Amino acid sequence: MTAQIKTKTVSYKSVMRTAAFMRGVREARAGIPMDYDAYENGRNTDNQWSYERGRQFGILYAGPVKDGGRVRWDAIYALREALGARHIR
Repeated sequence: MTAQIKTKTVSYKSVMRTAAFMRGVREARAGIPMDYDAYENGRNTDNQWSYERGRQFGILYAGPVKDGGRVRWDAIYALREALGARHIR
C-alpha cells in the first residue's frame, strides 16, 4: 500500500518553533475558538497540521514552550510524551 502523500521525518523542535504551532498554543490557552480556515490556502498543509497540534499541545501542557526564541527542552519532552501516548495526533 502506498502513502497518499509524501511524508518526511522532522524534529519536535522544528515543529514547535513554527509560527503556526505557537499561534495554536496561544489561542488554545486564551480560549479562542479554533480558526478552521487558518492556513486554508491549500499550498502548505504543514502549517495547518502545526496549528492544530499546537492547539492540542496548548491544552495539555501549561508550561512555557519557549524561552525567548529557543524551544525549551521540558516542552520538547512533553510533546514527545503526548505524541507517544497518542494524546496528540
